[in-house]
Amino acid sequence: MMTLLLILGALAAFLLGIWLGMPRRFDQSPDEIEERLSKDGEHATVERKETVISIIQKRAQKGSDRRRTRKRRPFQL
Repeated sequence: MMTLLLILGALAAFLLGIWLGMPRRFDQSPDEIEERLSKDGEHATVERKETVISIIQKRAQKGSDRRRTRKRRPFQL
């Protein structure tokens, strides 16, 4: 009996995940969307956020190995 409940719960969670992951339906017609996008004004912009991982990546990519170490120079005489 317990395994049946676990299977039904897993199936319900799976179906809920699929339903929540589906794209939403738009109430507006494509003409209304085009009309709003053609207007001048502010559109939604992506807000850039600093995360710990992005800060670490910036520090790692700040300079190339050649500039940091100065060991390999192409034309030393």
